[in-house]
Amino acid sequence: MFLEGRTSLRSVICFVRRHFRTSGYVGKHYKAFLDPMRPPAAINLMVVGTGSKGSPKSIIIDTGITRYLINAGEGTQRILTEQKSKASRLQHVFFTQMSWDYVSGLLGVALTARTAGVKKLTVHGPPKIGEVMQLSRHFADSETTDIVKSEILQKPFEDPAFRVQAFPICQLHETEEPESKRPKGDAFDHTSRTTYAYYFQPFQQGMKLDKDRCISIGIPRKVYESPLVRDLLEGKTVTLPGGTIIDPKDVTVPAPLTPNFLIIDCPTPEFIPAFKQNAALMEALGAKSGTPNLHPGLSLVVHLTPEGLFNSDDYQSLVQLLDEVGRTNSIISQHLTDLGSHLVHHLVLDGSSRLPAFTGIYSQSTILNHYFDTKAYPLLYDIQTEDHRRVINEAAATVHEPFPAVVFAHPHLQYSLRPWNGFNSLEYPSLDRETLIDGAFDLYHTTRAEAEEQFKVMRSKMAESMKTLGSGEKNPEAVNIEDDRIPAENYPELTFLGTGSSSPNKYRNISCILVKLSSEDFIMLDCGEGTLNQLYALYGAEEASRILCRLRLILITHMHADHHGGVFSTALARTRLLGSMKASGRDMGPPVVGTLPVLAPPTFARWMTTVEELFRHGPAISLFVIPNVYESPCPLSIHPPICPLKPESPRYAEWTSILNRLKLQVGPVRVPHTGSSWAFVIRGERSALKDTKFNIVDGSESNDWCIVYSGDTTECDDLVQAGQNCDLLIHEATMGDEHSDLAVRARHSTVGGALRIGKDMKAKFILLNHFSQRYGRLSPLDKFIPNVAATFDFMRYLIKYDIESTWAFFTSLSHSSLHEKTFFTLLQVNFKDLLRLPFYMPYYKYAFSKHWDTQLMKTEAYTWRKFRERSADQNSDTNPSAPDEQIACS
Repeated sequence: MFLEGRTSLRSVICFVRRHFRTSGYVGKHYKAFLDPMRPPAAINLMVVGTGSKGSPKSIIIDTGITRYLINAGEGTQRILTEQKSKASRLQHVFFTQMSWDYVSGLLGVALTARTAGVKKLTVHGPPKIGEVMQLSRHFADSETTDIVKSEILQKPFEDPAFRVQAFPICQLHETEEPESKRPKGDAFDHTSRTTYAYYFQPFQQGMKLDKDRCISIGIPRKVYESPLVRDLLEGKTVTLPGGTIIDPKDVTVPAPLTPNFLIIDCPTPEFIPAFKQNAALMEALGAKSGTPNLHPGLSLVVHLTPEGLFNSDDYQSLVQLLDEVGRTNSIISQHLTDLGSHLVHHLVLDGSSRLPAFTGIYSQSTILNHYFDTKAYPLLYDIQTEDHRRVINEAAATVHEPFPAVVFAHPHLQYSLRPWNGFNSLEYPSLDRETLIDGAFDLYHTTRAEAEEQFKVMRSKMAESMKTLGSGEKNPEAVNIEDDRIPAENYPELTFLGTGSSSPNKYRNISCILVKLSSEDFIMLDCGEGTLNQLYALYGAEEASRILCRLRLILITHMHADHHGGVFSTALARTRLLGSMKASGRDMGPPVVGTLPVLAPPTFARWMTTVEELFRHGPAISLFVIPNVYESPCPLSIHPPICPLKPESPRYAEWTSILNRLKLQVGPVRVPHTGSSWAFVIRGERSALKDTKFNIVDGSESNDWCIVYSGDTTECDDLVQAGQNCDLLIHEATMGDEHSDLAVRARHSTVGGALRIGKDMKAKFILLNHFSQRYGRLSPLDKFIPNVAATFDFMRYLIKYDIESTWAFFTSLSHSSLHEKTFFTLLQVNFKDLLRLPFYMPYYKYAFSKHWDTQLMKTEAYTWRKFRERSADQNSDTNPSAPDEQIACS
């Protein structure tokens, strides 16, 4: 008790010192902000995403003090993180529809805001928007900021920057076609019959300080940059210590007017009459306010529409109406003369932009592809060919005039309202190959020339090891092919769409693995937020759509958002595609189930039901709850402890039909992480491999392949037993070994723990996955282990072999005769790409040296901090009577 009291006293002293020191600092330098705030000095609107394939349709309004987000679709959190947007200023989110497309990223945004210190996030719009966050609290991986629903539908919202009015826009009539005869896609194209328009009126500044006048009459800089400015702007006379009297009229001038703007969302042509006939909206645009620093009118309209709708004749009639309202009611044109012939400007977010909203992924993809492996690390779609790169570069080079009539949005586009400078494009990162590669190196860490020397050493070691394999000599670093029985099938093919944990960063998205079972069958292992964007980024719209239509199953390990947050977006995109194809009569290939089968823990059922009720998207998922179709807990008599199927389940026949169709066996294994966390043991059939050139038929004893996916877990004996002798273990390695205390606290595994599990399991190959974002670009493991590699986003390992090219590769490496039988044995028992990956492990740090050095410094700092804490605890135990005066605050 005595020691506890002393610890408490130390905490109190530290708190008091920090509190008064911080309070004094704030009072001295930010006194003006403790009073009622004046309108902000700057207002800028920036495009976050345009709604192109897989990206959100969203904008952000920044006043330098507060940020206002318009819609928070899936991927918003990652874009804001990549752009280093100051989440600490984000305080308001406005939603234009109660649509999953616009709300799916709210949880991620709330997590980011909480991390940045935002205690309250106010949401505006649909009445039930706040319920989404309330439902998510039971599975959110960490504490989020408090979500508060505003009363904007009852009265205008006001803060120091804006007065905002919301206008519900209801579709006036339904389509005449009976619902039973409508294509299924219509259920998703007409998800909400109400959208919300927002009319933003900035509070005008009134007067502003003219620094040139201050300088001309000799006012010191420390005066006109001090809180005394507040008194001058309020019309008060200021007397300086020397007796000089400053009259506000001598140093202030009227501030330029700031334009009003309107945000409208028109999801279908049926909404156009509702906008034109909404008397409340049209009246508000021209109404004069009783507040002197508000003015009527309209100078900017932000349109959220489907692609192609804006240029239709019906929609152009709405545009003309808004132009007329702007010309008739705006007083701002009387004060500005550089607007050209357009008094109202239109910004269109319709998803037509070719510029990617995410850019960090292109750097990662290019470097891995260039220096390591073109097959395992494919280039992303937008930079795969010269034609693709040219389209991107031309779009990025577009320069907009400040005040054109219409601009179609693209990422990084900005509209400045205060000062009113109109449109301007922030510099878009170059996706040129050489630029991306050069950007990874610098003089302070590793130069490109130094790194390329190391890569030569890497290739030399790999070639030497391959020669040893061919000649039969023993090499301690060579892969032991005698012990490996990894099958050489055309399928499965694994593509990692997300390899990070908790939340996405610039280079790693959160958990998802795409498994290609055949040319017509795909499944996913987990599906974190942003999976859809990753799919489009890698494959392009056409191929990604083909994959979505052939997605047969998603397996969810547990109910943390980084493992299931992308399920609904993926399922909705799939259902829309199928509906569109059916409506147009296009061939969908083999029979496709309308709803997407998902195997998930019990909590997912409640989440799915509520989401479908709130968003009225219609059925997109066919849910199979693990304990309903498998016996859980696993009976003690069953070894290994893989939960068996439950024949008495009402959905047993349906579930086994799906597995039989895919020629799969899926075995859940309970693992310790959350209350209901699972790993999966997945087995699939493989036919005998026959090669006509060598006249060899595979004689393997086993006729199936086995992959174990750990999900999130600590080291687990049940998983070791369940995965014995598997071909591939994909195991989470969230933390480095130096952070083992954090791993224990969060019930995750370390790199060392994952390797121990793989060794005890006798796994043929181990892929480390699910890295903490403290290892945002590369894993903490940097040594060669023959059967171990680390995952990266978009990493793909192919089990499909080109016999001719592989034979040429191995014969070119070996000076001695490589027997056909030896070659084919090597080909048969190893995944071609997995064989290479361990050689790369010691060399990734040269490609990403800046990030590697930063990781090492942070790890060292953490280790020393823990050492000091342990030392302090030991000292307090050995010196319990140390005087209070010696207590120090860090």
